[in-house]
Amino acid sequence: MPVRKMEANDIAACEKIQAIAFVSPFDAQAVDERLQKEGCPQDEYVGYENEEGTITACMVLPRYQMRYEGAWVPMVGIGGVASLPEHRSGGAIRQIFESELPRCRAEGAVFTMLYPFSHSFYRKFGYELCQMVQGWEVETAALSHLRCGCKARMVEGKEDYPALRAVFEAHFGRYNTAVQREDRHWESLLSKEPCKERVYSYLLEDGEGPLAYVIFQAKEATAYSKRGQVREMAWARPQGFREVLGFLNRLSAQYDSFTIPLPEDAPLAALLSESYDIKPLVMDQPMARVLHVPKALAGKPCPEGAAYTIAVEDQLLPENSGTFQVRRQNGETTVERTAAPADLTLDVRTLTQLLLGTLSLEEALYKPDVVLTANRETLEKVFPKRPVFLTEHF
Repeated sequence: MPVRKMEANDIAACEKIQAIAFVSPFDAQAVDERLQKEGCPQDEYVGYENEEGTITACMVLPRYQMRYEGAWVPMVGIGGVASLPEHRSGGAIRQIFESELPRCRAEGAVFTMLYPFSHSFYRKFGYELCQMVQGWEVETAALSHLRCGCKARMVEGKEDYPALRAVFEAHFGRYNTAVQREDRHWESLLSKEPCKERVYSYLLEDGEGPLAYVIFQAKEATAYSKRGQVREMAWARPQGFREVLGFLNRLSAQYDSFTIPLPEDAPLAALLSESYDIKPLVMDQPMARVLHVPKALAGKPCPEGAAYTIAVEDQLLPENSGTFQVRRQNGETTVERTAAPADLTLDVRTLTQLLLGTLSLEEALYKPDVVLTANRETLEKVFPKRPVFLTEHF
C-alpha cells in the first residue's frame, strides 16, 4: 500500500520533504544526530511511497484531547503536510487523507484540525474555517494607565507547570477546541534558554494564587527598541487581564509595542483610554472537521425533552452521511439514523462550524448549502454562537 506509517529511518526523508515544501533550512547531519539522541518523534508520521520506493509526500498526526462543550474528546491534528514539487498533482496527499481520516475515526477521534496554507484546498477534504484569531498591535504607551499590583516572576522550569496549568484551565477551559496541555506541550511553548532565545515567560500571582501569565518573544524594531510578540496570554479571573496588560506596560523602556493574539471575546478595546491606539490584525485561521458525527451530536447540549433531525452529506466519510435523529430524554442524549424528514440539511463542513459554535444557526443560514425546514426554535438552542480558540500549533 503506498500510504503507510513512517518508521524511524523514514523521518529524515519526511523532514527533508517538509523543508523543501516550506522553504526552510535542512541539515541532514543535525537531523540524524537528533534522531539518534531522542529517537523517533512521539507524533506519528504518515507518508506516501511511490512504486519506485520514493517517499513523495507526508504529514504528521499529533493526538490531543480537545475541549468540546465542557468535556474532553479525542482530536487529531494535521501538520507538516508536504509533497515534493516534482511529484505534485499526482493525488498523493488525497490518498493520505482518504487512508488516514477513516483510521483516525475508527480509533476514536471525534474531530481533526489543521492550519491551512489554503482554505479552498482543504475544503476538498471536508475541512472548514473554525476560528479567526484576532490579533492586536498595541503601543506600549497605550497601557500606561494600567498597573500591575500583584507579584510577578519569571517562569523557571517544570516546578511552575502546575501554576501555569491552573491559569490555563481556568481561562481556556470554556473554549471549544482548546487542547488539554501536557508537560511536553509546555516544554515546546516555553523557552529552555530565555536570554539566549529571547523568549520570556512570566507568572502573576495574588493572594488567591496563580492569576495570569504571559509568554512573549522579542523582535527587532530599531537599534534601540524592540517589538514584543506575545505567544500566549491567559488569566484565571477578569482582574488578571488588567494585571497582565499592566505588566507589559512595565516593559515600555525596552518595547515600543506588542502584538497580542486574543480570543474574540477578550475586551481589549474596552480597557484602553483611546481605542485608536490599537490596530487589529488577522492572525491564525485554523480549520476543523468532524470525524464522527453521531458522537459530536451526542455531545452537543440539547434541551430536556427536545428532539430534532439533521441530514448530513460527507463525501469522504460515508459513515457520517445520512439523516440523524437527536433526542434528549431523562438527562441522556441519543443519536439514531432515521428515515424521517430532516429539520436541517447541510454538508459536513458547515456542520463542523455549527458543532463548534464558530457559526450560530442564524449565521449558518447565510450559506447556500444549509436548508432549514422545521424546528427552528430547538435548533437555535442547540447551535448557538460559542467561543472557539485552538491553543496549540502543529
